[in-house]
Amino acid sequence: MNRFLYIFALFISAFTIAQTEVKISADTNQAFIGDIINVNLQVHSSEQILWPDIEEVIAPLEVQKLGSIDSSSVKRKNVYHQNLAVQQFDTGHFVLPQLPFVSLQGDTFYSDSLAFSFLAVPLDTTNAIFDIKEPEKVPFNFTEAKPYIYGFIALIALIVLLYYLIRRFNKKDETIEEEVIELISCEIEAISALNNLESQALCENGLVKEHYVQLTEILRRYFDREYEIDTLESTTDEIIEILSTMKLDSVLVNDISDLLTEADFVKFAKSKPDKKTNGVFMRKSYAIVDDCHKMKEEERDV
Repeated sequence: MNRFLYIFALFISAFTIAQTEVKISADTNQAFIGDIINVNLQVHSSEQILWPDIEEVIAPLEVQKLGSIDSSSVKRKNVYHQNLAVQQFDTGHFVLPQLPFVSLQGDTFYSDSLAFSFLAVPLDTTNAIFDIKEPEKVPFNFTEAKPYIYGFIALIALIVLLYYLIRRFNKKDETIEEEVIELISCEIEAISALNNLESQALCENGLVKEHYVQLTEILRRYFDREYEIDTLESTTDEIIEILSTMKLDSVLVNDISDLLTEADFVKFAKSKPDKKTNGVFMRKSYAIVDDCHKMKEEERDV
């Protein structure tokens, strides 16, 4: 009885397996490197089949083209069909391994393996071997070069134009600045600067040194413009010596000397004059500008 059941089970198993058939064929088993070999796959099964990842399974063979999987039904069987093209760029013998197809019931069915040979491309020894030719010299063609020449000339012209415009605008700005400076007389500029300095109330805010630095700069600039001399880089003694040659009143020269000397004490010796002294020197600054300008005007009139 047990023997009969075993034979029956074996028969049923063989019948079930026979229900799935995998066929594989190729148009050739030999090709030159780089050429393709066309492979045809067919699966006949009464079950639903899961297709393998062919590109991964057949490595190192390379898949050059992988067709879609077509399916149809013939006599209650599913027929699956796929075409693919493989190639190899190395010479030698290569095996396309058995491809596993798995049914939804968990059974695995394998295709046959295929062996391929890839050969080196034969050299054509019938043709003579020639030396490598040197590059041919192409004669100059003005028609072809004309756009580049015109473009280069236009670029040079544009650079020259930009340079000219920049120089012109810069020169114009300098001229305007000089004209504005000349329009404001030196005594008006000095008086305006002194008014602005006095309005800042630097001494009242404890900035005595800053007050005297600005005060001396105003007077030095006034002397530069009024007498056309350079005092900005001169010492107090040098300024007094220069002003002494300008036919100024000796009392005025002494006032200028006293003011500049006191300013030097504040700037360099950290002297701190009182509020009254600061007011006196501020009034003297107005008087110095006014008196110097009047003497200069009298000298011009003479």
